[in-house]
Amino acid sequence: MPIADSFFHFVPTIGLLILLEGLLSADNALVIALLVKHLPADQRQKALLYGLGGAFVLRFAAILLATQIIKFWYLQLIGALYLAYLPIKHFWLKRPGNQVHGKPKVKELGFWPTVAVVELTDLAFAIDSVLVAVSVTKVFWVIITGALIGVVLLRFAAVWLVKLLDRMPGLEHMAYVLVGWIAIKLFMLSGHTFGANFPEFPVHIAEMNPVVFWLVTASIIIGGTILARRQKAGIKSVESESLEETEA
Repeated sequence: MPIADSFFHFVPTIGLLILLEGLLSADNALVIALLVKHLPADQRQKALLYGLGGAFVLRFAAILLATQIIKFWYLQLIGALYLAYLPIKHFWLKRPGNQVHGKPKVKELGFWPTVAVVELTDLAFAIDSVLVAVSVTKVFWVIITGALIGVVLLRFAAVWLVKLLDRMPGLEHMAYVLVGWIAIKLFMLSGHTFGANFPEFPVHIAEMNPVVFWLVTASIIIGGTILARRQKAGIKSVESESLEETEA
């Protein structure tokens, strides 16, 4: 079969892989956006760019090791623990006693540690997406093409989310609640992967039902967006009143 005909023959499969990658990585994009948000604006793009290069390497390696990667349940567990830590840290730092002159007592990660955390987080999420890709097709270059295009789209989504969080700071609380929910999903996935590798273990954990995950996710997004809009409207109202008093 000519190369061109071969490519067009697999276009629908590549499209399906990109769609699946997008659905599986929607939560990943949010996590990455929050991981780089504390960096100065000029460093965020660089962190995402370096993260993009690393993600290519990690996804390629994950695909090559697809038959073995399901055994890496502990990577998913580490990722879940870190994601659970993020909202705890965020809401703990918002408490009045944990602020110093309006700034958190805990120092944020620098540029390169942030890039490293982004890469490790992406690796934890890669396990699920790679296994789904391998279940769709066994053609190596098709899997690679779909995964790499999906990773690029993921980075664009992260950039957009960072800008959205800057425009509506009230959404940050909602985002961290979502990260906590994603951590629960990853905990269950880790337990399910562990059970698949150790069937003799007496306790078996099922993966989270996708319908449950997306229903709760949608509820958090809708509720968080409503609260963020109200907060933004309240801030504008206070600023308007202050301006009128100043002019008077």
